[in-house]
Amino acid sequence: MGSGRHGAARPPIGVLIQQDRVDFSLFTSIIVVALAVMVLIGAGLASVAFWLAVIPVPVSAALIVRRINRLAREELGDDELL
Repeated sequence: MGSGRHGAARPPIGVLIQQDRVDFSLFTSIIVVALAVMVLIGAGLASVAFWLAVIPVPVSAALIVRRINRLAREELGDDELL
């Protein structure tokens, strides 16, 4: 094994979210609006609005995870994360 730190701890997620509040609030609002459409407008599984509202939920969740990972890499430095 090489020298250096192994298993470097990531910064807390709350700290990362505080660094980029606007992006995370936009992602959260996309998820909330999509869920509201699914509940209120999509009154059944046959509704087109229901199925169109399903798409943004996992996409936004994936973007949140990617943004947190990118902020963590920037915080720690690329070589320290892994």
